[in-house]
Amino acid sequence: MPGLGTWRSDPGQVQEIVKQAILHGYRHIDGAWIYGNEAEIGNGIKEAIAESKGHIKREDIFITTKIWNQYHKPDDAEWAVRDSLNKLKLDYVDLVLIHWPIAFKKIKENRWSQSEDKKERYYEESISLEQTWEGLEKLVEKKLTHSIGLSNFNSSEIERILKVAKIKPVTNQIELHPYLNQKELRDYCHQHQITITSYCPLSNLKREGDSVTALNDPVIEALGKKYNKTSAQIIIRWHLQHGLIVIPKTVTPQRLIENADVFDFELTTDDVNSIDKMGEKNLRFINPAFKPGNKGMFD
Repeated sequence: MPGLGTWRSDPGQVQEIVKQAILHGYRHIDGAWIYGNEAEIGNGIKEAIAESKGHIKREDIFITTKIWNQYHKPDDAEWAVRDSLNKLKLDYVDLVLIHWPIAFKKIKENRWSQSEDKKERYYEESISLEQTWEGLEKLVEKKLTHSIGLSNFNSSEIERILKVAKIKPVTNQIELHPYLNQKELRDYCHQHQITITSYCPLSNLKREGDSVTALNDPVIEALGKKYNKTSAQIIIRWHLQHGLIVIPKTVTPQRLIENADVFDFELTTDDVNSIDKMGEKNLRFINPAFKPGNKGMFD
Protein backbone atom coordinates (compact mmCIF):
# COMPACT_ATOMS: atom_id res chain seq x y z
CA MET A 1 0.00 0.00 0.00
CA PRO A 2 1.40 3.44 -0.86
CA GLY A 3 1.83 6.06 1.81
CA LEU A 4 0.73 9.68 1.58
CA GLY A 5 3.27 12.44 1.07
CA THR A 6 2.39 15.91 2.36
CA TRP A 7 5.24 18.08 1.02
CA ARG A 8 3.98 21.04 -1.03
CA SER A 9 0.38 20.29 -0.12
CA ASP A 10 -1.63 23.50 0.00
CA PRO A 11 -2.51 24.78 3.49
CA GLY A 12 -6.12 24.10 4.36
CA GLN A 13 -6.24 20.90 2.29
CA VAL A 14 -3.95 18.64 4.30
CA GLN A 15 -6.33 17.85 7.16
CA GLU A 16 -9.09 16.55 4.91
CA ILE A 17 -6.83 14.54 2.61
CA VAL A 18 -5.08 12.89 5.58
CA LYS A 19 -8.44 11.94 7.04
CA GLN A 20 -9.68 10.59 3.71
CA ALA A 21 -6.43 8.70 3.15
CA ILE A 22 -6.70 6.88 6.48
CA LEU A 23 -10.39 6.11 5.98
CA HIS A 24 -9.55 4.68 2.52
CA GLY A 25 -6.91 2.33 3.89
CA TYR A 26 -3.71 4.36 3.88
CA ARG A 27 -1.63 3.70 6.98
CA HIS A 28 1.59 5.64 6.29
CA ILE A 29 1.58 9.45 6.49
CA ASP A 30 4.84 11.24 5.71
CA GLY A 31 5.47 14.70 7.14
CA ALA A 32 8.26 16.99 8.31
CA TRP A 33 8.76 19.87 10.71
CA ILE A 34 9.70 22.21 7.85
CA TYR A 35 6.52 21.53 5.86
CA GLY A 36 4.55 23.59 8.35
CA ASN A 37 1.43 21.42 8.15
CA GLU A 38 1.81 18.99 11.04
CA ALA A 39 -1.11 20.50 12.95
CA GLU A 40 -3.35 19.72 9.98
CA ILE A 41 -1.92 16.20 9.77
CA GLY A 42 -2.67 15.67 13.44
CA ASN A 43 -6.23 16.94 13.06
CA GLY A 44 -6.75 14.64 10.08
CA ILE A 45 -5.51 11.64 12.06
CA LYS A 46 -7.75 12.50 15.00
CA GLU A 47 -10.82 12.89 12.79
CA ALA A 48 -10.17 9.65 10.91
CA ILE A 49 -9.81 7.67 14.13
CA ALA A 50 -13.00 9.22 15.51
CA GLU A 51 -15.01 8.58 12.33
CA SER A 52 -13.83 4.96 12.15
CA LYS A 53 -15.70 4.33 15.43
CA GLY A 54 -13.06 2.08 16.90
CA HIS A 55 -11.97 0.30 13.72
CA ILE A 56 -8.79 2.38 13.35
CA LYS A 57 -6.44 3.03 16.26
CA ARG A 58 -3.39 5.26 16.59
CA GLU A 59 -1.11 2.22 16.57
CA ASP A 60 -2.48 1.24 13.15
CA ILE A 61 -1.04 4.40 11.59
CA PHE A 62 2.64 4.98 10.75
CA ILE A 63 3.66 8.63 11.10
CA THR A 64 6.98 10.05 9.90
CA THR A 65 8.52 13.41 10.71
CA LYS A 66 11.94 14.90 9.95
CA ILE A 67 14.27 17.15 11.89
CA TRP A 68 15.22 20.30 10.03
CA ASN A 69 18.78 21.42 9.28
CA GLN A 70 18.84 23.89 12.18
CA TYR A 71 18.12 21.20 14.74
CA HIS A 72 21.03 18.79 14.38
CA LYS A 73 22.33 19.29 17.92
CA PRO A 74 20.84 16.56 20.14
CA ASP A 75 18.98 18.98 22.41
CA ASP A 76 17.62 20.85 19.40
CA ALA A 77 16.59 17.61 17.70
CA GLU A 78 14.63 16.64 20.79
CA TRP A 79 12.99 20.07 20.89
CA ALA A 80 12.02 19.76 17.21
CA VAL A 81 10.49 16.30 17.65
CA ARG A 82 8.59 17.41 20.74
CA ASP A 83 7.36 20.44 18.79
CA SER A 84 6.18 18.13 15.99
CA LEU A 85 4.44 15.88 18.52
CA ASN A 86 2.71 18.87 20.04
CA LYS A 87 1.40 19.95 16.63
CA LEU A 88 0.44 16.40 15.70
CA LYS A 89 -1.24 15.92 19.09
CA LEU A 90 0.56 12.59 19.47
CA ASP A 91 2.65 10.97 22.20
CA TYR A 92 5.10 9.49 19.72
CA VAL A 93 5.87 9.22 16.03
CA ASP A 94 6.83 6.00 14.32
CA LEU A 95 9.84 7.36 12.46
CA VAL A 96 12.14 10.38 12.73
CA LEU A 97 14.49 11.17 9.84
CA ILE A 98 17.43 13.53 9.50
CA HIS A 99 15.95 15.62 6.69
CA TRP A 100 19.25 16.63 5.04
CA PRO A 101 22.86 15.69 5.84
CA ILE A 102 23.88 19.28 6.55
CA ALA A 103 23.62 21.42 9.69
CA PHE A 104 22.56 25.09 9.61
CA LYS A 105 23.21 27.50 12.43
CA LYS A 106 20.07 28.02 14.46
CA ILE A 107 18.85 31.59 13.95
CA LYS A 108 15.54 32.69 15.42
CA GLU A 109 12.86 33.34 12.79
CA ASN A 110 15.31 32.49 10.00
CA ARG A 111 14.82 28.80 9.28
CA TRP A 112 16.98 28.96 6.14
CA SER A 113 19.95 30.46 8.08
CA GLN A 114 20.64 33.00 5.35
CA SER A 115 21.82 36.58 5.26
CA GLU A 116 19.26 39.22 4.28
CA ASP A 117 20.52 39.30 0.70
CA LYS A 118 20.43 35.46 0.63
CA LYS A 119 24.00 35.37 -0.66
CA GLU A 120 25.41 33.78 2.47
CA ARG A 121 24.31 30.85 4.58
CA TYR A 122 25.40 30.14 8.14
CA TYR A 123 26.43 26.64 9.15
CA GLU A 124 26.69 24.86 12.46
CA GLU A 125 30.20 23.46 12.28
CA SER A 126 30.30 22.24 15.88
CA ILE A 127 28.06 19.25 15.21
CA SER A 128 28.73 16.16 13.09
CA LEU A 129 26.30 13.77 11.43
CA GLU A 130 27.48 11.13 13.87
CA GLN A 131 26.57 13.29 16.86
CA THR A 132 23.18 14.06 15.36
CA TRP A 133 22.54 10.35 14.93
CA GLU A 134 23.49 9.66 18.54
CA GLY A 135 20.95 12.32 19.51
CA LEU A 136 18.25 10.55 17.51
CA GLU A 137 19.08 7.27 19.22
CA LYS A 138 18.28 8.96 22.53
CA LEU A 139 14.85 9.89 21.15
CA VAL A 140 14.15 6.18 20.72
CA GLU A 141 15.26 5.56 24.30
CA LYS A 142 12.89 8.32 25.46
CA LYS A 143 10.06 6.69 23.48
CA LEU A 144 9.44 9.81 21.41
CA THR A 145 9.83 7.69 18.27
CA HIS A 146 9.85 3.99 17.51
CA SER A 147 12.51 4.17 14.79
CA ILE A 148 14.99 6.52 13.13
CA GLY A 149 16.32 6.95 9.63
CA LEU A 150 17.86 9.17 7.00
CA SER A 151 16.77 11.35 4.12
CA ASN A 152 18.80 12.56 1.14
CA PHE A 153 21.93 10.71 2.30
CA ASN A 154 24.45 9.28 -0.16
CA SER A 155 26.35 6.04 0.43
CA SER A 156 29.42 7.66 2.03
CA GLU A 157 27.22 9.60 4.46
CA ILE A 158 25.28 6.44 5.31
CA GLU A 159 28.56 4.62 5.93
CA ARG A 160 29.54 7.26 8.48
CA ILE A 161 26.29 6.63 10.35
CA LEU A 162 26.64 2.85 10.22
CA LYS A 163 30.10 3.03 11.81
CA VAL A 164 28.71 4.59 15.01
CA ALA A 165 25.09 3.45 15.05
CA LYS A 166 23.79 1.52 18.03
CA ILE A 167 20.39 1.68 16.33
CA LYS A 168 20.61 1.22 12.57
CA PRO A 169 18.70 3.51 10.22
CA VAL A 170 15.59 1.77 8.96
CA THR A 171 15.21 3.77 5.76
CA ASN A 172 16.77 6.37 3.49
CA GLN A 173 14.16 8.65 1.93
CA ILE A 174 15.37 9.95 -1.42
CA GLU A 175 14.12 11.42 -4.67
CA LEU A 176 13.41 8.39 -6.81
CA HIS A 177 11.29 8.00 -9.93
CA PRO A 178 11.58 6.57 -13.45
CA TYR A 179 13.86 9.42 -14.55
CA LEU A 180 16.13 8.97 -11.49
CA ASN A 181 16.06 5.35 -10.41
CA GLN A 182 19.09 5.56 -8.07
CA LYS A 183 20.07 1.94 -8.68
CA GLU A 184 23.54 2.17 -7.12
CA LEU A 185 22.22 3.79 -3.94
CA ARG A 186 19.31 1.33 -3.82
CA ASP A 187 21.73 -1.58 -4.06
CA TYR A 188 23.95 -0.11 -1.33
CA CYS A 189 21.03 0.36 1.03
CA HIS A 190 19.69 -3.12 0.29
CA GLN A 191 23.11 -4.56 1.10
CA HIS A 192 22.87 -2.92 4.54
CA GLN A 193 19.20 -3.83 5.15
CA ILE A 194 18.08 -0.21 4.82
CA THR A 195 14.79 0.27 3.01
CA ILE A 196 14.31 3.00 0.41
CA THR A 197 11.43 5.45 0.58
CA SER A 198 10.77 7.24 -2.71
CA TYR A 199 9.74 10.89 -2.62
CA CYS A 200 8.58 12.73 -5.75
CA PRO A 201 7.88 9.18 -6.97
CA LEU A 202 5.77 10.22 -9.96
CA SER A 203 8.35 12.66 -11.33
CA ASN A 204 5.51 15.12 -11.86
CA LEU A 205 7.66 18.21 -11.31
CA LYS A 206 8.98 20.22 -14.23
CA ARG A 207 12.28 21.98 -14.61
CA GLU A 208 12.53 25.08 -16.76
CA GLY A 209 12.40 24.05 -20.40
CA ASP A 210 11.00 20.58 -19.73
CA SER A 211 8.02 19.55 -21.84
CA VAL A 212 7.70 15.96 -20.66
CA THR A 213 7.30 14.47 -17.20
CA ALA A 214 7.28 10.77 -16.42
CA LEU A 215 3.48 10.91 -16.27
CA ASN A 216 3.24 11.80 -19.95
CA ASP A 217 6.34 9.99 -21.13
CA PRO A 218 5.49 7.79 -24.14
CA VAL A 219 6.77 4.66 -22.37
CA ILE A 220 4.47 5.21 -19.39
CA GLU A 221 1.49 6.24 -21.53
CA ALA A 222 1.84 3.10 -23.66
CA LEU A 223 1.91 0.91 -20.55
CA GLY A 224 -1.12 2.72 -19.19
CA LYS A 225 -3.05 1.73 -22.31
CA LYS A 226 -1.75 -1.83 -22.15
CA TYR A 227 -2.87 -2.38 -18.55
CA ASN A 228 -5.84 0.01 -18.63
CA LYS A 229 -4.32 2.00 -15.78
CA THR A 230 -3.38 5.63 -15.22
CA SER A 231 0.22 6.74 -15.66
CA ALA A 232 0.45 7.28 -11.90
CA GLN A 233 -0.73 3.73 -11.24
CA ILE A 234 1.89 2.33 -13.63
CA ILE A 235 4.68 4.27 -11.91
CA ILE A 236 3.51 3.37 -8.39
CA ARG A 237 3.34 -0.28 -9.40
CA TRP A 238 6.92 -0.03 -10.73
CA HIS A 239 8.09 1.28 -7.35
CA LEU A 240 6.31 -1.49 -5.48
CA GLN A 241 7.73 -4.23 -7.70
CA HIS A 242 11.20 -2.90 -6.90
CA GLY A 243 10.43 -3.28 -3.20
CA LEU A 244 10.35 0.47 -2.60
CA ILE A 245 8.21 2.41 -0.13
CA VAL A 246 6.35 5.02 -2.14
CA ILE A 247 4.69 8.20 -0.82
CA PRO A 248 2.92 10.06 -3.65
CA LYS A 249 1.38 13.40 -2.73
CA THR A 250 -2.14 14.37 -3.66
CA VAL A 251 -4.89 16.56 -2.25
CA THR A 252 -7.50 15.11 -4.63
CA PRO A 253 -9.69 12.31 -3.18
CA GLN A 254 -10.13 10.61 -6.55
CA ARG A 255 -6.37 10.43 -7.13
CA LEU A 256 -5.93 9.22 -3.57
CA ILE A 257 -8.14 6.23 -4.37
CA GLU A 258 -6.53 5.66 -7.78
CA ASN A 259 -3.01 5.70 -6.33
CA ALA A 260 -3.92 2.82 -4.02
CA ASP A 261 -5.63 0.79 -6.76
CA VAL A 262 -2.45 -0.92 -7.91
CA PHE A 263 -2.81 -4.46 -6.61
CA ASP A 264 -4.94 -6.04 -9.34
CA PHE A 265 -2.18 -6.14 -11.94
CA GLU A 266 1.54 -6.81 -12.24
CA LEU A 267 4.04 -5.38 -14.70
CA THR A 268 5.95 -7.94 -16.72
CA THR A 269 9.72 -8.12 -16.33
CA ASP A 270 10.13 -6.54 -19.76
CA ASP A 271 7.83 -3.68 -18.82
CA VAL A 272 9.70 -3.07 -15.56
CA ASN A 273 12.93 -3.04 -17.55
CA SER A 274 11.51 -0.53 -20.03
CA ILE A 275 10.71 1.84 -17.15
CA ASP A 276 14.15 1.20 -15.65
CA LYS A 277 15.68 2.31 -18.94
CA MET A 278 14.01 5.72 -18.54
CA GLY A 279 16.47 6.27 -15.70
CA GLU A 280 19.19 6.91 -18.27
CA LYS A 281 17.87 10.48 -18.36
CA ASN A 282 19.17 10.87 -14.78
CA LEU A 283 16.92 13.88 -14.14
CA ARG A 284 16.99 15.24 -10.61
CA PHE A 285 14.31 17.77 -9.66
CA ILE A 286 15.22 18.41 -6.02
CA ASN A 287 18.71 19.84 -5.52
CA PRO A 288 18.54 22.69 -2.99
CA ALA A 289 21.46 25.12 -2.82
CA PHE A 290 22.33 24.26 0.77
CA LYS A 291 26.09 23.82 0.38
CA PRO A 292 28.62 26.66 0.80
CA GLY A 293 28.77 28.93 -2.21
CA ASN A 294 25.10 28.21 -2.91
CA LYS A 295 26.01 24.88 -4.44
CA GLY A 296 23.38 22.19 -4.76
CA MET A 297 23.39 19.27 -2.36
CA PHE A 298 24.02 16.83 -5.22
CA ASP A 299 26.39 18.94 -7.33
